[in-house]
Amino acid sequence: MIYKRNASDFMTPNVIVAGENNSFDQVMTFFTTHKIQHLPVAENNKIIGIISIKDMLSFMATQLKENPSVDNAMLNTNFTVKSVMTTNPVTVEPESSQKEILEILAAGKFQAVPVVRNGEIKGIITNKDITRIYHYDATHLI
Repeated sequence: MIYKRNASDFMTPNVIVAGENNSFDQVMTFFTTHKIQHLPVAENNKIIGIISIKDMLSFMATQLKENPSVDNAMLNTNFTVKSVMTTNPVTVEPESSQKEILEILAAGKFQAVPVVRNGEIKGIITNKDITRIYHYDATHLI
């Protein structure tokens, strides 16, 4: 098993980031347009949280339970990034080892970990990135 890589070797570097003031529509557009499932939230270029598509579905389910005739305007009115995001997410640094990242993701609490330096988002590593690097190793290192 190869564990010599650091986070910076296989992270996704160009991360789409939300801000506290993004609306429900804007966040959903980030997910659908960019085909992502995790969205870090930053304030003044510093990470303050993360939102997953699962978090958004939970929000919508709660809204529908409370009002079966909910519409898009109501979703935008009732939505705040802060109320949906996970605050103080677990993060790694660009120099964090592949083994450390695997241990974090293998715990199964979440499927993505932001890569940060001094609080600034430098990238993100998802389960897809882990699969991609293992596939590369399996096909190129044999």
